[in-house]
Amino acid sequence: MELSPEEYGAYWRASIYVAAGVVLVVLSYRFVISTLFAQSEGGPIAVGVFLFGAVTFVGCVVAMLGIARVVRTAVDAEMR
Repeated sequence: MELSPEEYGAYWRASIYVAAGVVLVVLSYRFVISTLFAQSEGGPIAVGVFLFGAVTFVGCVVAMLGIARVVRTAVDAEMR
């Protein structure tokens, strides 16, 4: 697969999107949400569940945008 410099840059930017989505979910769970789950009251646990759902959704959207761009770049390069 021969990539032009523009396609090569798009490919690596898309890879950064995928990595950013994964890092967002992992770090936010590890440092923010897990401390809320460790509480014994219902309020912090409910906030933790909400934040976990929201962060997971956002991280998955960012990762899927990156995957879509990687696939589109690879398909465009192969179609030439």
